[in-house]
Amino acid sequence: MSIRVVDDGYDFEVAIVDEAWVFRFARRDGVVAALETEIALLPRIAPALPAAVPAFEVISREPPFVAYRLIDGEPHAGEDPAGIRAFLDALHGLDPGALPIARDDWVASYRAQCDEFERAVFPLLPADERDLARALFAEVETLTGFAPALVHADLGPEHVLVRDERLVGVIDWADARVGDPAIDYAWLLNGPFPDWEVDPELRRRAGFYHRLAPWYEAHYGVFVESREHLERGLAGIAERL
Repeated sequence: MSIRVVDDGYDFEVAIVDEAWVFRFARRDGVVAALETEIALLPRIAPALPAAVPAFEVISREPPFVAYRLIDGEPHAGEDPAGIRAFLDALHGLDPGALPIARDDWVASYRAQCDEFERAVFPLLPADERDLARALFAEVETLTGFAPALVHADLGPEHVLVRDERLVGVIDWADARVGDPAIDYAWLLNGPFPDWEVDPELRRRAGFYHRLAPWYEAHYGVFVESREHLERGLAGIAERL
């Protein structure tokens, strides 16, 4: 038996057994609710999506973990734009009211998140960056005018799996919620597919989420006292402000 540990996630620790099974363990009590949401949500949405999502075959509540068969793919590196657009269209086209997932006040949740970033991360920023950060946080009030949709909310290359240059799977749904579909375009429009034709307002909001992303890593670095995460997050903040 071979076991490969993937220890770079904020909320979950992953062990890949025999390159065939993925075991995903909650790092702390605070993420168990997100795992329960995945357990309820993924079987409901899987048939409607043109790429695989984890199908949990082992579910444990004590200790909290799940296991599923490995989706055979590699992290996305710019492949299959049409397949990814089709995936997003299918995901965002689902009726969120028919799904087992709560809907939060989108603006209020981001207002609270930015307040927490200001509390924990601002003291580590130079003064000129704090002014730019306050201007960024003020944009929270403009995150309106969209039709709420089910969103993955953490799409990045490590969560988008391809094989033979085709999208085959999307993993790690712990941040899934009902909200602004622009969040699922944040990395895509500011990384592999900047020339996609999208609504200008969606592009603007996606830009906000992209600029906010490094704050999560810096905050995580403060939370777990990890200099590596903190320094990488602060560097990303400075680059995107």
